Amino acid sequence: MRAGKRSTMLLFMIMLFVGLAGCGKTSMDSNAGSGNHTDGVVVDEGGSASGPQQADALAVGRYEEEEIKLAEKTDWYGSGLHQLSDGRIVLSNRNSAFLISDDNGVSWKEDEREWHTKMLGEGRYAFEIAVGADNTAAVIYNDGVYDPDAQKYTGKDRLLVIRPDGTENLIEMPAGKADITPHKVAVADDGRIIFSVLDGGDLYEVKSDGSCQYFMTAQCDYPMFMRIQGNLLLLDASDDPYPLLYDMEKQEYVEDDVLATFLKENYPDGNSYNGTGTYERYLFTGEEGVIYIAGKKGLHRHVLGGSAMEQIIDGSRCTLGHPSYAVKEMIMTADHEFLILYGSDRARSSEWFGGSGDGRLIRYTYDPDAAAVTEDRLKIYSLKENDTIRQAVALFLTAYPDITVEYEVGMEAGSLVTREDALKNLNTKIMAGQGPDVLVLDDMPIDSYLQKGVLLDLSKILGSLSGEEEVFDSIVQSMKQEEQVPLMPCEIQLPVMMGEEKYISQIKDLESIADMMEELRRDNPGKDLLHICTEKGIMRYFAMTCVPAWTTQDGTHNQEAVAEFLRQTKRIYDAQMEGLPESVAEEYNKANATFLEYQGVSKEDSAFLRTEDNVIMYVGGVRQLAYCALSGAGLYDTMCSVNQVEGFETSTWTVMNGQSSNVFCAKTLLGITSTTKNYDPAEKFIRMCLGKEVQSNLFYGLPVNKATFDAKFIVEDNVERSVFLNSNAEGVKVEMKVYPSDEEQIAALRKQIEAVSTPYIEDTVLESAVYEGGIPYMRGEMSLEDAVAAIEKKIWIYMAE
Repeated sequence: MRAGKRSTMLLFMIMLFVGLAGCGKTSMDSNAGSGNHTDGVVVDEGGSASGPQQADALAVGRYEEEEIKLAEKTDWYGSGLHQLSDGRIVLSNRNSAFLISDDNGVSWKEDEREWHTKMLGEGRYAFEIAVGADNTAAVIYNDGVYDPDAQKYTGKDRLLVIRPDGTENLIEMPAGKADITPHKVAVADDGRIIFSVLDGGDLYEVKSDGSCQYFMTAQCDYPMFMRIQGNLLLLDASDDPYPLLYDMEKQEYVEDDVLATFLKENYPDGNSYNGTGTYERYLFTGEEGVIYIAGKKGLHRHVLGGSAMEQIIDGSRCTLGHPSYAVKEMIMTADHEFLILYGSDRARSSEWFGGSGDGRLIRYTYDPDAAAVTEDRLKIYSLKENDTIRQAVALFLTAYPDITVEYEVGMEAGSLVTREDALKNLNTKIMAGQGPDVLVLDDMPIDSYLQKGVLLDLSKILGSLSGEEEVFDSIVQSMKQEEQVPLMPCEIQLPVMMGEEKYISQIKDLESIADMMEELRRDNPGKDLLHICTEKGIMRYFAMTCVPAWTTQDGTHNQEAVAEFLRQTKRIYDAQMEGLPESVAEEYNKANATFLEYQGVSKEDSAFLRTEDNVIMYVGGVRQLAYCALSGAGLYDTMCSVNQVEGFETSTWTVMNGQSSNVFCAKTLLGITSTTKNYDPAEKFIRMCLGKEVQSNLFYGLPVNKATFDAKFIVEDNVERSVFLNSNAEGVKVEMKVYPSDEEQIAALRKQIEAVSTPYIEDTVLESAVYEGGIPYMRGEMSLEDAVAAIEKKIWIYMAE
């Protein structure tokens, strides 16, 4: 199988500068009306908004969003939106009947099509469905049936065209090209059909007699997005920095520097198409000569050849910015309304367990009387983009549409702003009384903020949470500082290790882990134990349960603890590398380099080093231990299923104690600033982040909400969730069934969470100094005493700066 199953009016630019565009529940601010004008935030060639960022609170006019409930009428995964020339809208489905609406998407009824009913009855699978304005349909499908053993369809991918009068044509491939596979297809308003092929950038045009001919070779390979609107052919390749706009009448590409610069600034990773059939950015045309771009940044409008980008809807204030959803299809309907079909985009979530087929259909209508910017405000700040917070903001605006929310990220993806510069800018605002109301404190100088009284006590809020809002008391108690709780994690991770019981049962602290590793090496000469093959990688993984011991209660650094950490992690590293084939280290270093190329950070410097699910490789014998900072129910189910695999009956797992015990990794740390002028909205936001709606779909860890924790493990029936298939560089293939955790297993995990007492909060400065100073010691280039002294010197130099 292919990835993921293959895988009206003229708007005149009137720049009124009325402030932030966005959305709330149901209400989303746009400053683009449905009359003869668009009152929007105008974005210059650099991609930044022009006009005042703090608009008059009395400014009015915004879009509102309304979800159309179609849960039982569409399969979501393979659905699409198509607008007919008479104004009706078709919602196509791969696995269920089409739907049609004649009131701009408010209501829907079945649109039964004979060819589709027949295809479903025969078990054929449609990969792509396109419907033109004249109701011409073009379908790429497999003419075989699904083979569950081979996990693929048995036939050949074919292109079927159904004309408005019901005539069907099975398209013949050109002579000498019989082996080409149609991939994406687009239908023009007049029924003209262009399709791409699976390999390369060649495009073909369907002729009226059912044959096809070569059309052109696109300036991109393997387009993942293809639409025809008017004379424009829109093409977008996965991870390509720019989409292609091709004028089919003039037979030339449309170049637009303003559009290209905007996309580079706002969508630097390109389209990033994923297996759920959604797009990072979605392009469509509106009125003649106008392009719309929808994505996490919102909805923007651009007149081709013009000098500005206009923000119609702010993504941070509506579902466009919701990290769990991305655009599948979008159209502009009559009266300048919009319909967006969202698909689930949960690959980054800690709960992602393969694809998800759920989605949403949302209708956007303009309300000229709704307040564009409200008097009640809430400012939220995080150093880096946080998807859990982004999701919480979207949900908060749904619940409190009368509160204007500003979410600022100090270091935007792709930005050249350093951590130090971002923190200086933030601290300047706080000192001037212009700082945020809520701080997301991950990777921030928390100790400094505590000493300076920047954070308010959250005890009253946390103590009032009950019933379905109640959080684990163990976590609350762990976060106490002198009987106050100045910050609270929204999610946690639990460091664990897994292996044969005779080894895992030895783990009590860091020294016992080193003892266990040396025994494991003696019993497994030449084998890969951990698959971490650098000194820094070993130190960074095991630091999770040791960093809390490096600082004393009075805030000074415990040099003896740092020395002990270096001593024991050197033993672990030596045991891992002793007799290890060079190919293993080469594979590890190659993965590091690949991660750096695509993610901008090496694997061992990323969160992935600690959260990676390597259980499958343990079962495959590729490594002798599995380990991670447990961050989701799906991963826990995988761990609990290992002892049901033949040969692994005695495998078990345990929490990984180090120099500290009962450690949990605190993530998405929330605090309210003492300078806040908006305490009530801030309290509401904290409550929402700890409530069931946000906690049910976290991106970095397990819930701290007790009721949500229990709900994470509820399944409809006691059958395996999935079958994992994987392979490594040597071609080792592993198959493993994963079963839902039973009551005893769930209770065991809950017991561990109820026993936690020591939060690990990443300290970038301290840890970087330890890693940098520890490498020469672990390589035998420096004595332990000199390494510890060098580490302390690095810390003091940084603090002095």
